[in-house]
Amino acid sequence: MQRILFFGIIIFCLSHSHAQKKTVRAYFNTVQFYDPEIGNYLELHFQFDARSTKFKASKDGLQATVFLSIEIKDSIKTVFNDAYLLNSPLFIDSVVEDFYELRRIPLPPGIHQINLKIADQNNEKSMVQGSQLLEVLDLSKSFSVSQLEAIELAVPDTSAGIFQKNGFQMVPKINAYYGTQLSKIPFYYEIYRNTGTGQKRMFLEERLIDTEEQKEIYAYHQSYEIKDQDVVIPKLKTIDIDPLPSGSYAYEIALINEKDSIIQTSTYTFERGNFSADDTLDFHNVVMDPAFQASISDDSVHFYLGSILPITKAAENRNIRDLLKSKDIGSIRKYLQAFWLQTAPTDAYTAWIKYKQQVLYVQGLYKTNFQQGYETDRGRVYLQYGAPSTTNVKEGSPSEYPYEVWFYNKIGKFSNRRFIFYNPDLTNNAFRLLHSDLIGEVKNPGWSQVLSRRNTVNGTVDDPNLFNQRSWGQNSNDLFRQY
Repeated sequence: MQRILFFGIIIFCLSHSHAQKKTVRAYFNTVQFYDPEIGNYLELHFQFDARSTKFKASKDGLQATVFLSIEIKDSIKTVFNDAYLLNSPLFIDSVVEDFYELRRIPLPPGIHQINLKIADQNNEKSMVQGSQLLEVLDLSKSFSVSQLEAIELAVPDTSAGIFQKNGFQMVPKINAYYGTQLSKIPFYYEIYRNTGTGQKRMFLEERLIDTEEQKEIYAYHQSYEIKDQDVVIPKLKTIDIDPLPSGSYAYEIALINEKDSIIQTSTYTFERGNFSADDTLDFHNVVMDPAFQASISDDSVHFYLGSILPITKAAENRNIRDLLKSKDIGSIRKYLQAFWLQTAPTDAYTAWIKYKQQVLYVQGLYKTNFQQGYETDRGRVYLQYGAPSTTNVKEGSPSEYPYEVWFYNKIGKFSNRRFIFYNPDLTNNAFRLLHSDLIGEVKNPGWSQVLSRRNTVNGTVDDPNLFNQRSWGQNSNDLFRQY
């Protein structure tokens, strides 16, 4: 059985939950690479929001200073720890820009936890902190490929500097949203060829996947043989996203051997907001069908309009949310009918009635005291992908939060995909999506550790109940991997 390894860039924003104006905002992600001399290493990318930091004036210009603390732990101990002050570039006028930091840290393969603390040195109440579990893979074995790094720009330059790598100065792009004004995505990645692997020929396959439709966009598909013989093969690649409508996408590269087996994949997921290219729904002139309209009462039009959000594209979400804020019941009715005429032109009414039944089914199962059924993670997944082929429900595990594992035989072109939901609140029906192996969905390599926090006292990252004598009944990993 071939083994497929998936990489994903972890992105999160460090901020307080109340989003106070005085709180510093910093965006963070990681990208894994390999160097024959130092082994596997992690790049930590930081982007500091200039609007959330206080700049002080000096004779040379304006400058901000942030405190940055980085701690990385493995399953037993702290493997890296550093804290320091970072100065922004000097700005000579009142227009200031975001500034960046990059750290390269050698790490052995395995699960690691990164703990961060960030504060504006000029604002004593600005401290924020966050943590992230991630898996460092061993890229020294056989052929392998680094993670994909999206970049703002790359300039040929061999001078020293933290952003210099393999003859280029590269500024990483941390935010994975690409608006209308952005038409291209530049990527940097590396292919590693170990001389003792015995592999004679290796190929690289590129593809772009519409994760909302779970289908490949074949215009982006390429496949070619890797001819370079270097141990480290740097690659710069730019894809044209100008024709892509708003939506969610995943760009994937795969290493394939001469037997046409996938050795490893690396994936970059991103959001496209291209409203100038979107063919949004024209609903104003729709002719009302009495039968269709009779199936929706006036007091439920907003509910059923919201219920189609799980199956609409991003381009339509803006229209729907604007209509949800309005009291124009007539426009909402026209929109609903126009949506189903577009979705199922040959029999819109039947398609709508079938979907309505599923919405009511989801409402009965997953509604909470603060969410409609279709707004919950389980409801959204059910409506978007259909009923799971198999479900495993565990409500009474003593070591874990209540959880459910959903297994799908087929979703679009993908086979054998899994979702795990959990309920950390324990007081309502609000199960959250914790992890899935479907492209475009939430990825959390430390999901089992998060699930086990219910009964974790002195555990470690790899074994959260290592020192907990009452750790019995934990079998979520077995249920998740048995399919």
